[in-house]
Formats: sequence, structure tokens, C-alpha cells
Amino acid sequence: MRDNPVQGNGHRTMRRMHRDESAAAPRHGMALPMVIVVLLVLAASFAGGVALARGERALDDAGKSTLVAQSYAETGLERLTSDRGALGLSGMPGTSDSTRVTVSGGYYDVITTRLRPASGVTVPAIYYLRSHAVVTQSGVAGAPSAEYTVTALATWLNGTMTVQSALTGYNGTTKSGAAGAISGADECSVASGGTGDTLPAVAVPATASNGGSGYQGSTAPLVGDPLIQTIGATPAAAAASSPIDWPAIYDGTAIAPTFTSDWQGNGFPSQAWFAANPTTFPVIFIQNGPPNAGNEFVLGEFGRGMLIVQDDIRLNGNTAGWDGILLVGGRIRTNGSNRVSGATVAGLNTQLGVTSLPSDINDLNGTKAFLYNSCNVSQAVAGMGSLRVYKNTWTNNFKTY
Repeated sequence: MRDNPVQGNGHRTMRRMHRDESAAAPRHGMALPMVIVVLLVLAASFAGGVALARGERALDDAGKSTLVAQSYAETGLERLTSDRGALGLSGMPGTSDSTRVTVSGGYYDVITTRLRPASGVTVPAIYYLRSHAVVTQSGVAGAPSAEYTVTALATWLNGTMTVQSALTGYNGTTKSGAAGAISGADECSVASGGTGDTLPAVAVPATASNGGSGYQGSTAPLVGDPLIQTIGATPAAAAASSPIDWPAIYDGTAIAPTFTSDWQGNGFPSQAWFAANPTTFPVIFIQNGPPNAGNEFVLGEFGRGMLIVQDDIRLNGNTAGWDGILLVGGRIRTNGSNRVSGATVAGLNTQLGVTSLPSDINDLNGTKAFLYNSCNVSQAVAGMGSLRVYKNTWTNNFKTY
């Protein structure tokens, strides 16, 4: 028996409608995973972009910091050879010394190490110089500090002084009596059994500031070759012949002083200091200017080194004495029995264009000894030496850890 065609078609229609409804029904849970995947891809892309940008910034920052560190390191090495005093380091280096200098965004350490000590006067000491700079400031958080090190080999060159005589007075010198000695014979060489160089006893202008002859008094205490050296017709002409750059020294900046004192002696090293430092020759700067102000500095004790006096000085009493160099802007007056062993120069203010007063002439009374001593002169100027870098020894490959 055949099926009812109407009924058969109805069943097919119902099945087709059911399939269509099933196809049109939403499939739950597919859109959210797709969104998450897209967000993850975008986040990864953004993170990668940030990391790339940060990396490029870090590379750029590292390059700049390295250049800054190199500049600081080379500055430190240059100062180590030319500006040790300003770094707070002593003149001639010892076995080793170092200091740290703080700069903008970092610091640099300068170190001097002696590799070989000097042997006599012919074989100089050799030093290893190192300047290590660290830049701690960075534009990227967590970036390491930039570092740079430069090194060099160097030797020490002592300071020098051209000495014209045992006692040089650019305004003239007068000596009362024949007691004492003014000698240009090298006291250091004589003590060693040699004859050494013999300088003039005194060096003066032909005409002193008081209108008389450059040297007035007895020639009995004079020892030298010649006894009296004429270094100019007038005080101004004599000062023009001076090998000493007094204008650069007068303001206290050309030579870094170890001690600075006023004209009353405040700041002058004590006898206890000299006793505790028997081999030290300091630079002592006496601020008693301006010229002709009448602020006479009185030296009544023993001392050594380089004594720089802006205007007048008086060596007073039997205990006054000096080993080294006296550089005096005005005149020297002496009372009692005193002794200077080294080199003495006075009347230097003439280089400043100051009109010499008649009283500016050196006035030596009593038993005086002004003696040339090359060893004391060398000791007094040793601290003004400098390190000389050997050619082709600069490096930037020193390993740091």
C-alpha cells in the first residue's frame, strides 16, 4: 500500500525545516576566543614595540654615557699630569697616591703608582698613571653605569729656578759692617767635597732706589765670581732682567701654596710642624700687600721651603733662618745674627710697575749669612715639578672588574 503522498511530503518538509533551524542557531563560545587571540597578538606587538624602542634608547644612552665617561677619564689623566696640587695631591708622587673627583652625573678616580724608583740624578722614577671614570646617571631605568679607563707611563720632572746670585736685590742692597758672609760659592757642593758652581755674591742695579750705588757697604763679606753683578742701570731695568715671573706669583695662583699666612704670621707653620716634617720643603705665601703698605712680615724663627712675601720682610733675632728660597716683593731688613741657605731675591714688586721708594733698598745689619745652596734650592722647587707622559704609552684597554 503506497504511502500517502501528502503525508510523505509533510515529513520531508518538517525535516528540512528542522535542518534550517539547526543551521540558523548560534554556536556559543567561538567569538570570545577569537577576541582574546586578537588582543594577545596586539599586546605582543605593543610589547615588542616598547622593548624595541627601549633597546634603541638604551643603546643611544649607552653611547652617550660612554663618550661622557671617556671625556671625564681623559680630563682626570690630564689633571694628574698638570694640576696635581688642585687635586689635593702632593708635588712629587710617592709609592702610590690617589683621589676621587665628583663630577656631574658621576666621578673619576686618578691613581699614580710608582713602577721604579729614581736612581741618583740620571735614572728617573717611572710612574703608571690611571684615570677611571664612572657615569652613574642614565636615561633608562636599570641601565648599567658607563665606565672608561685611560692610562699612561710618565716620569717626574723637578721644578727649576735660575739663580742670579746668592742675594739678588732689584732695588739695591746695603750692608752695615763686615761681619757675616754673602757667598755665591755653592754650599751644597762644598759640603760634598767639590767646588761646584760659584755665582756672584750679590746682583744689583747700577743705581739703587735711594740714588746710591747698587751695593753699598763693605765688600769684605762677599764671596763670588764676580763679587758684585750689575744686572741693569736702574731698579726697573734690573727687574726686567729677572727670570722670575713675579706678577704671576704675586697673586698666589701661579704657585699653589702649602700654607698661606697674613703679615702677622697667622697661618704660618709652627716650629713643631717643621720638627715633625724634617724633609718637607713647603711653599708658604705671606699676604702682606699691597706694595709699600708698611705691613712688614717678621720672621723670628727657623724655617725651610719657598717663602713668598708680597711686600717687606724682616729677619729678626739670632734664631731667624731659612733653608730654601726667599722671594720678596719689597725689601729685606735684618737684625741680629741670622742665616739664609739657598737663594734670596728681593725688590720683585718693581715688576708690577710700582715706583721704588728710597727705603726699598735691602738693609742688612749685624752678622748676616746669605749663602747659595743648590741642594736647598732644588728641594724648594721640587714640589713645583710635573709628571711628563712618555710618548706612545697612552692606552684605553685597562681591564676593570
